[in-house]
Amino acid sequence: MTSELRTAGIVSRLIAAVIDVVIVAAVLGGGYLGTTLLLFALDVRTFTFPQIGWWFTTTGFVVASFLYLALCWMSTGRTIGAVMMGLRVVRISGRRLHVAQAVLRAAACVAFPIGLFWVVLSPKRLSLQDTVLRTTVVYRTTPQQTTRRGARVDAFPLSESGD
Repeated sequence: MTSELRTAGIVSRLIAAVIDVVIVAAVLGGGYLGTTLLLFALDVRTFTFPQIGWWFTTTGFVVASFLYLALCWMSTGRTIGAVMMGLRVVRISGRRLHVAQAVLRAAACVAFPIGLFWVVLSPKRLSLQDTVLRTTVVYRTTPQQTTRRGARVDAFPLSESGD
């Protein structure tokens, strides 16, 4: 990993994760509200609030979380929580994640969120998911950085060559 990238600690990662959980919950809540309003508009006289089982809610939350994380990490390496906290998920080399890494990392984070707390014990500030998938969370740098000699370099090149 390049020395210019600073690895994020547990506090900023945890705050970003909480923001992301709130966003997913808000999206699901909006879906419920939209469904409720539609049912109300279709039949006002016999309207009742829809009853949703815990299994449906849990499954919906897991699927929505997975899709949210995978799509964000595949496209920019950043969720909304990460943007707010100034974080980015990258490969150990500092480059963008491969699609497979983003998908596997999303699945691992949803299935085993407690793995985040390994950051506290890891000397390199890596979660269990980071360790297994060779990723890390860094404080975002500007898209272009200046080297000591004044040359401009792309911090997150779009080209995947050289790996």
